[in-house]
Amino acid sequence: MQLFVLDPHTIYRRGLAACLEMLPRVEGVADVASVREAWEHPDLFQADLVILEQAVPGGEEFIGAVTESTGARVIVCTAEASEDAVLAALQAGAVGFLRKDTLTPEALAGAVQAAASGAGVVAPDLLGSLLRGVSHGGLNGRSSLARLTEREQQVLALIAKGPARRRHEAQRPQPLPGRRTRRARRPDLTPAAIRPRALRLSGP
Repeated sequence: MQLFVLDPHTIYRRGLAACLEMLPRVEGVADVASVREAWEHPDLFQADLVILEQAVPGGEEFIGAVTESTGARVIVCTAEASEDAVLAALQAGAVGFLRKDTLTPEALAGAVQAAASGAGVVAPDLLGSLLRGVSHGGLNGRSSLARLTEREQQVLALIAKGPARRRHEAQRPQPLPGRRTRRARRPDLTPAAIRPRALRLSGP
């Protein structure tokens, strides 16, 4: 499994990369400080999972763009853990959301493995506020949860089920060991094809 870390804070980024390199099944970890550097780094287009600081300039736009362009899954790992930040990340296409201030090596390992298997991951201390109206039916119209589509509500409800979700996933056919799951339709990832879009997303 190839991992890619995008975080502007050097010490945190390198520490996170060092932790990830020790995980089983991880073959390599690349790290950069900006969206522009990410698009210019060849390892981005081989990554299975991207771990992103959402507060990096262009971060939210990057989530959707990298998912569409490479098929990689994205986990947001940030200090900004408001309800709006979580929902913005999920709506942009992230499969998970972790808090820097409560993240442990064990939680990081679990999140990476869950995301790699296709499951969604949200820090446990955030689930209560996110799922207050979703799991039991009925949404408060004044809450930002009301902006979620029906499908997004279902995704959050499945995350809340935990063990039930894992039992359901265990009954589904699993990919062969060593094979990477990708979108059936892969875009043109040659430098000539991606450079215009990358420059637009990374800004001046």
